Amino acid sequence: MKIIFTALAVLTGILVALAAYLFTAAPGSFSPSLPASSGTQTRFTQPFTLVNQNGETVTEQTYLGKPTLWFFGFTHCPDVCPTTLGALTGWLNQLGDDAKKFNVVFVSVDPGRDTPASLKAYIAMFHPQVTAATGTEEQLQGMTKQFMVYYAKVPVKPGQNPADYLVSHSSGILMADATGTFKGMLDAHDPDAEALAKLKSLIK
Repeated sequence: MKIIFTALAVLTGILVALAAYLFTAAPGSFSPSLPASSGTQTRFTQPFTLVNQNGETVTEQTYLGKPTLWFFGFTHCPDVCPTTLGALTGWLNQLGDDAKKFNVVFVSVDPGRDTPASLKAYIAMFHPQVTAATGTEEQLQGMTKQFMVYYAKVPVKPGQNPADYLVSHSSGILMADATGTFKGMLDAHDPDAEALAKLKSLIK
């Protein structure tokens, strides 16, 4: 009996440590699994409303008709966001004119700081096909629930400027076909050949 209790205590400790790691991971590094990995057909077609980098209203209908690449992050992200968008820019450059066959959307999950103007300035550093959007906290919570994307504001440490907070968020690029059906994910560390094969499969 003592052995059983000891084993349970060790197992509990491991689970607590794992949970702590996942939820305190570096901003952008949390990547929950998605149901498409089990073969289900997930569609990103439930209603949502956001505002793009030009201050224009966009909805789920805006992004149907072409394959769409979705990435969720924030402009103050120190590493994952610029790395991922940089990798995506490289792949889109390699696609040449075929890059125009995609919607590419950077969704900010930091509405407190990311305005349409700041989003427009930020995406100007990347491929011209990249657009941006954001919304109210309520709008983003509804959308990210549909997309099964995780994000959470990371509290600043004592003595830090409250405005210097970070946001932990899912780090993958979600791929959807022209009907809004989820088709897989891209990762910034994917080999070029693998990433390009995934992208080309959406525009065959």
